[in-house]
Amino acid sequence: MNHSIVILFNGVILGLGAAVPIGPVNVEIARRTLRGGFLNGFMLGCGAVTVDVTYAVLASFGFAWLLNRSTFYWPFTIGGVIVLTYLGIMCWIAAIKTATSDSGSEKFAGPAPSLRGGYITGLLMTLLNPMTLAFWFVAVPEVVHKLSAQPSRDLPMICLGVFAGTISWVIGFAGALAIAGRWRRGMWMFAADAFGGTTLLVFAALTVWKSVHRSS
Repeated sequence: MNHSIVILFNGVILGLGAAVPIGPVNVEIARRTLRGGFLNGFMLGCGAVTVDVTYAVLASFGFAWLLNRSTFYWPFTIGGVIVLTYLGIMCWIAAIKTATSDSGSEKFAGPAPSLRGGYITGLLMTLLNPMTLAFWFVAVPEVVHKLSAQPSRDLPMICLGVFAGTISWVIGFAGALAIAGRWRRGMWMFAADAFGGTTLLVFAALTVWKSVHRSS
């Protein structure tokens, strides 16, 4: 098989590996899609894809050493905890409002989130997520160097594959939720808000625990 096709395929696998696991970004994509429609979830996903591709570039050039520098690691970790905690609390506020609103009224949905705000949220959630940093700067470099003797040469194909994998997941995931949300939307929204809020707060707590454990 052509070397470029192999590199592209493995880039797609890396992109899916970053995008598919249930985490803060997928939780927020689900919430925003159900609350504001496909484009709202899609734009948040695009913010995450932007960071994933950027991290793929940095990882390919050997920037893994950044994770070992406290001046780089701690600001990202603290910022990530703040973002996750804030979003988790907002999820539960939205869940309570949905549960206490008239199910027959469309007002329970509240105003749709802005597309630009969704993109920025996706950027911040992915940029400040220590688990994303670990994936791209610890796990991925080992894989990339096994795939290619010259990562910088194959960088365009790797990044193209990462982009294809991540954006395909965002489109498929947000699209499926947009369709599902046409039926019993209030129930789906409450479930997404309650589950999402709990998940985001758990991820924030785990981030704190892992960071303290890392420094001890």
